[in-house]
Amino acid sequence: MFTRNLNERIFFIEYKKEKDQNGDLIKKEKERFFCWAEVAKATTKEFRDRSTDKIDELKKRRNKRTFYIRFRKEIEDEKYIKWRDRVYRIIDIEEDWQSKDMLMITVEVVK
Repeated sequence: MFTRNLNERIFFIEYKKEKDQNGDLIKKEKERFFCWAEVAKATTKEFRDRSTDKIDELKKRRNKRTFYIRFRKEIEDEKYIKWRDRVYRIIDIEEDWQSKDMLMITVEVVK
């Protein structure tokens, strides 16, 4: 992993229900921590194949991102990531247990 590629700041967030001043439960966003990440690019083959794909599949792919971050153990119970003012739900986390170098996190946009 080249650390010079970790050039995007992402925030790991969680949602908690808290009572407001009227006693109503509201969903409140809380930042757990942030780290630097690399955003995976589409390969040339994927980019070319998108022009022949169906529109529905294209929209699904456009709403998914893959981030590479340095290896951390405490990420498992985090459910959401905030990046560039958009909230993403974590779909998958791939660990590199052999070298303990990085994590690959796949996310999708929360509507």
